Amino acid sequence: MRSDRIFALFLGVYLLLALLGKIMFPGYLGTLNPVALFYALLFSLLIFLGYLFSDKLPKERLYLYLVVSTLMGASTGILGIVLSLSILLGGIFLMRNGGTDIRHAYYAGFVLVILLPLIAIVKGVIPILEPHMRYTPMKNLYFASAIFATLLLSYKPNIYLFLIAEAFAVISTFRTNALIVFLAYIFRAGREEAKRVLLLGVPLILLVFIVRFYATKGTYAIWKLGFIQTLVYRAGFSYMVYERLFSLGMPLGRFNILLNKYPRFFVASLFGKSTSYTYTLFGQPAYDFGIFGLMEGFLVGVALRDAERVQTFKSLALVFLVLAIENGFDALNFGIIMGSAFFSLGSREGVLWKEIR
Repeated sequence: MRSDRIFALFLGVYLLLALLGKIMFPGYLGTLNPVALFYALLFSLLIFLGYLFSDKLPKERLYLYLVVSTLMGASTGILGIVLSLSILLGGIFLMRNGGTDIRHAYYAGFVLVILLPLIAIVKGVIPILEPHMRYTPMKNLYFASAIFATLLLSYKPNIYLFLIAEAFAVISTFRTNALIVFLAYIFRAGREEAKRVLLLGVPLILLVFIVRFYATKGTYAIWKLGFIQTLVYRAGFSYMVYERLFSLGMPLGRFNILLNKYPRFFVASLFGKSTSYTYTLFGQPAYDFGIFGLMEGFLVGVALRDAERVQTFKSLALVFLVLAIENGFDALNFGIIMGSAFFSLGSREGVLWKEIR
């Protein structure tokens, strides 16, 4: 299935849940802002227009992807830029040489998927047993493991890797970890393999969501909503955060999210909170660039179409774009989307390396 249709499905489901949340919980989430809704719908439309018009644009957009994906490392300073360049150059090297080098990189990544969360477990960070532990810095080891699993599954589906990564996602209680691993496998696997993974994966995803629900209840004693209500409220809450960012960013933007080292904490600070807030696909462009943020949607659509040219990068770009629907764009997911477009377009055009599958 085409990337734009898959994305449209997830986006439509999220918007329905978010709007339902605004209707069900107006006392907590406020009334609907029609201007912000119009911006969100227009931003979405521009993503689809970018996807459709990608082939009509100059091939030199390849270098725009290179620059943007490298700059995303600026969120962590000079070291981040160096790391971004190292990943890009390392990727080019692997794609040029292929064969044994890629296999070695795959096995090394497999080891990291297992090793990173084991370090957290040995250190006593086991959120499924102690929910408050999910807020410690060691939680990043679980997330890094899920990222590596997503990269590997997008390259080559492996049922054992999938099950191991999902098991660690359950332990971490982070829905994001479970979701990106699941989506990477589904988007990359063939039709028959996808059916088998759906039978295994859907119960695992549901288990992670249930575990997270009880972790929330265990952390916040005043939490009274049921499981389904919590899902709807969560979607509506992220949308409410977007509406606030929209109000603050219009008309010309304040640029302080995309390259922020801790974007979710920064967004929460705008509400006077010290926790982290998700802010939807529309929050970052609205706050950072105001009305000009709409053009970011067009760029994302173009990149999505270019990433689609190679199956591995199609899977990667889709996973992190779907993730951004509720979480919002940050340097990591935006950089991966741009990087996927760079590698995919470069491969198909034969600009920097031989064509791959």
